[in-house]
This record gives sequence, structure tokens and C-alpha cells, in this order.
Amino acid sequence: MAEATKPVNNVDTSNPSPLTATFSKPLSGISKIEVCRHNLLSALSNDLFDVYCSYTESKEICDSLILKYTIEDVLRQRFIIANYYRWIMNEEKDIKVQINEYHKLLEDLKTEKKDCGGML
Repeated sequence: MAEATKPVNNVDTSNPSPLTATFSKPLSGISKIEVCRHNLLSALSNDLFDVYCSYTESKEICDSLILKYTIEDVLRQRFIIANYYRWIMNEEKDIKVQINEYHKLLEDLKTEKKDCGGML
């Protein structure tokens, strides 16, 4: 019969050391601002990426996104409140349908009040 083979590796496993990666040069060409900008851009959808890829600093991207979504929130609040003020009873419609519409408007107002921290 064939003689049993022994493992060939001569690795000392009594004191394992953690794996580490070393770079020949430090990554000094990349600043923290560029890394932050890259992280922001990589988190955006394709449509938003196309808009914000021309921005050179991450602070510009953040400020613009905050402004954009703050304006959208205000417009949504105004839309919901305007719908509530415009709502009137109509004699041609069934009363149950109108009550359901009114309850839907109230639910939208309650939801919006929770979203904006009770500022309404």
C-alpha cells in the first residue's frame, strides 16, 4: 500500500497573527472631503446623481439636498391644508362618499402633524 502523505505546509499555527494589509504609499492624494463626496454620490439614485455629480464639495451637496427636501415638505403641507380648506359638501354626491373623503383629509392632516413635529 501507499504510504500516508503528510501535509507539506510548514506554517507555525501556535501563534497566529491577524491579517493586515500594508500600502507602499499612504493615500495622501485622496482627501476626507472627496471620500465624503463620493459616499454621498454613491448613495443617490441615478436621477439625483446626474444632478449632483457636478458639485465639487460634499457640503454643497448636503446643503442642496436639505433645501430641496425642506421645500418639498413645506409644499406637501400646504397642499394638504389647502385640500382641507377647499373641501365642501356637495348635494350631488352620496353623503357616505363625502364623509369618507372628509375622514381621509383628516387622516392626512394628522399624519402631516406627526411628520412636522406638531407645528401645524
